[in-house]
Amino acid sequence: MVYTSTLSLFRQIRDEIKPIYGHEADMLAMFIVEDVSGFNSTDILVDNKFQTGPNFRYTISKYILQLKRQEPIQYILGKAYFYENMYEVNESTLIPRPETEELVKLVLDYSPESLPIKVLDIGTGSGCIAITIALNLPNAMVDGLDISMSALTVAIRNAEKLGAEVNFFKADIFDFKSTKKYDVIISNPPYVRESEKKLMSANVVEYEPVKALFVPDSDPLKFYKCIAEFAKESLSAKGAIFLEVNEAFANDVAKLLEAGDFHRIEILKDINGKDRFVYGLKGDKVLQE
Repeated sequence: MVYTSTLSLFRQIRDEIKPIYGHEADMLAMFIVEDVSGFNSTDILVDNKFQTGPNFRYTISKYILQLKRQEPIQYILGKAYFYENMYEVNESTLIPRPETEELVKLVLDYSPESLPIKVLDIGTGSGCIAITIALNLPNAMVDGLDISMSALTVAIRNAEKLGAEVNFFKADIFDFKSTKKYDVIISNPPYVRESEKKLMSANVVEYEPVKALFVPDSDPLKFYKCIAEFAKESLSAKGAIFLEVNEAFANDVAKLLEAGDFHRIEILKDINGKDRFVYGLKGDKVLQE
């Protein structure tokens, strides 16, 4: 049996990737060692040993090479945390962001746990939004749609693993019509302008799904226009819409909702103080009223 030193392994990975990542190298190396050893950071730093198999060194070399190529650590390990749960992710799905956790919390705070409601997540990706809502609102009936079948396959696996009841289905929001009336519509659609690519890190631009991130500079609100029109027809009388937005266009998205006869429209800031969320009601009363 072969045993490996967690601390030595941590130092090896950190030192090899530090020229690229600088101070982030410690964090990334720790994620790798935690994953392959099963130990937490404290156990690693006191140099616990763990048993390794014949292909272990090959696996570590592959991880280091992927990091040097600036592949996201979430794709390398195939998982990411969201709202205290672990989700499978791959290059068919966006990596969940902390800002989107804030978007979900807005919906959870708005929706009473005891009230049966229908929720639609547009552009569900890994399913993290829809699944989190289903897990925290046991009386909610949650749907999640996406145009990508490969993303939906991941979402279905995540729901099964976490024990969440979500109806996932393939649809293009630009031609989707629903016979249901939803009480909540939530979406984190593509909102990064093509011209903003140069401001983003390589591990995002080169690896995350382009269709889930970018919109043309000539029509940056294309998804919001479509979603607002869909919501106008498919929300219930007391229905609400929650959107994550590009901070540069929060006011424009709010005006779209206003033009669609939504009420009580608010622009809300994220934890970094950026205009990140837009909320509106179809009628003039909330669900609890």
